[in-house]
Amino acid sequence: MNAARLLCRARPCVLRSHTQLMPQISTRLAISTDKPKIDPVQHRREVRRADPTHSRRSIAQDISTTPTKVVRVSNLPPGTTATDIRHSLGLTDHIATEISAVHFEFDFNLRALHSCRVEFFNTTSASEFALHASKKLFAGRKLQAVFVTRKIVPNPTRDKYIGNSLGRVVFLYGYPQHVHKHQVWDYYRSYDLVDTTLPGVQQAPQIGETFLVRRGAFLLHFATEAEARRFVRDVYGSTYISKTEDSGQPKQEYTLKARILQ
Repeated sequence: MNAARLLCRARPCVLRSHTQLMPQISTRLAISTDKPKIDPVQHRREVRRADPTHSRRSIAQDISTTPTKVVRVSNLPPGTTATDIRHSLGLTDHIATEISAVHFEFDFNLRALHSCRVEFFNTTSASEFALHASKKLFAGRKLQAVFVTRKIVPNPTRDKYIGNSLGRVVFLYGYPQHVHKHQVWDYYRSYDLVDTTLPGVQQAPQIGETFLVRRGAFLLHFATEAEARRFVRDVYGSTYISKTEDSGQPKQEYTLKARILQ
């Protein structure tokens, strides 16, 4: 009986000692295992951004598992033209002559997706092209080629600001916000700007906000691709001096930049 009483009296002491030790043990474990959590989605984005050969927008929504007449080529280097697609990928003359059209892709803010859809007259030539272009290194980038069902992806921003004038529309930016499109037209009246289905000069869309204008940036529509290239050579890197002497403020210089949407 005395032994049983001593055991019962000892048990609470043992329990209390374990209870007192638990916070210290849990604290030590928390300190030893506390590591910064890594967001897997953010980690993948950082890896892709660090890879210069990877296109962040390289996935099509209309990929076909069977050969079609349209091949989508992605991860193209900046500045790639339709001529590059036809003659700089090492294609045979037979395949190059079977290309009926090349459609470059843009997002809803007219930012290049570095991809294009190559349309062929028959599926045989499209299959040969896809086999040749897939995984090919072009200007340091590994191309990706897949069959798709649509030759053009509907894009209201592209239709409004570029239409069928790809290669003849120049994105001009760097002006102060107060410059109007009529002033720009007057500045460059010596160039062959045309008003057809597209205005000769219009304000560019605001990046990040579809169909809102971006002040100080314009889209210029030229008669020919050669005239657009001449304009870019002449204007890129030139300086615009803001005439603000009447307001008492010092003149400011702005560096202009221009690129062809192609």
